[in-house]
Amino acid sequence: MINTVPLTPGQLSPCLETLHLLKMPAYLHGAPGIGKSSIIRDFAAQKGLKLEVLILSQIEAADLRGLPALDPISRRTTWYPPEFLPSEGAGILFLDELSAAEPRLQVAAYQLILDRRVGDYQLPPDWWVVGAGNAPDDGAISFDMGSALADRLVHFKVVPSAREWIRWGQNHRISSEVLAFIQVKPDFLESNGLQQQNGQLIGPTPRSWERVSRVLELEKKRSTREYLVSGIVGEAASAEFFLVVEELADLAPIDEILSASGAALDAMLPRTLPALYGLTYSLTATVTDVESARAAMRVLIRLGEIEDAPNQELPRAEVQALAMELLLERAGKLGFLLELGETEEYEIYRERARQIVDLG
Repeated sequence: MINTVPLTPGQLSPCLETLHLLKMPAYLHGAPGIGKSSIIRDFAAQKGLKLEVLILSQIEAADLRGLPALDPISRRTTWYPPEFLPSEGAGILFLDELSAAEPRLQVAAYQLILDRRVGDYQLPPDWWVVGAGNAPDDGAISFDMGSALADRLVHFKVVPSAREWIRWGQNHRISSEVLAFIQVKPDFLESNGLQQQNGQLIGPTPRSWERVSRVLELEKKRSTREYLVSGIVGEAASAEFFLVVEELADLAPIDEILSASGAALDAMLPRTLPALYGLTYSLTATVTDVESARAAMRVLIRLGEIEDAPNQELPRAEVQALAMELLLERAGKLGFLLELGETEEYEIYRERARQIVDLG
């Protein structure tokens, strides 16, 4: 039992900042596929740090210790450390799948974590050690951690967040179909607990949805897509996913939506919630400069003006607000947020938003 407060990747980030400064070893617990490795990769990239990843389930204890060699001068045996262990500079040494390492290797890894050394090898002072692994109840291969080691680590139980993952996915080219599906069906982002309970081998995880996105980008034939996605996330999640995909398929091509106006644009705008979110993520992905952002904003402004039929009202204002937030965030990352804020489209949106607040 991991008796600590569950954290999402966003909540974990400032904790990692502090531990990195202190060079205090951390350990990420979590189900397979929820993004533990991605969290550390992204953290290293943001800090401009070197990252050395050791997948401990794929090496042996002797690999970590190195090879013995005879010193001809001292006539003693010395140990040559493996080249994958850092010798200088600053970075993160990430011991992935530590819980799946065989016991003899875990002993060597524990020495590296606790003493920052293995045999004659000494970890450079500016390197930080982070471990990650699965718990036995996650259904993965796992060995229990000894209390002596556990007491030297700062433990985090990582849980996925649909909202955070969607934001992450926008910056990592995850398809609009997958993003829209997780937006309307957030429980399908990860289902390891239910999967274990039902005795199912495969199920959806953040990592598996990444693979689904890659499949959708390459494969366009419907039947082949269904077979592949079912093999990645399981039959139940796949069936739910393609119900949403069918609604998104009715959307007009995004370039036609961006170039339309008046009644022609109104006819193209979606009338279902999944399609609304699909349009949101598709529009955001088209934004590369001020002009493309203005075109997307014109569509979003009109999106909020459409009146739905009675008993078929959609949360257009909420979706519009989300879309604008994502669009402005992207503009900020691309460096033209201030310029966009001076455009006519932005002023129109701000005025409409104020009117909605006043009416509320």
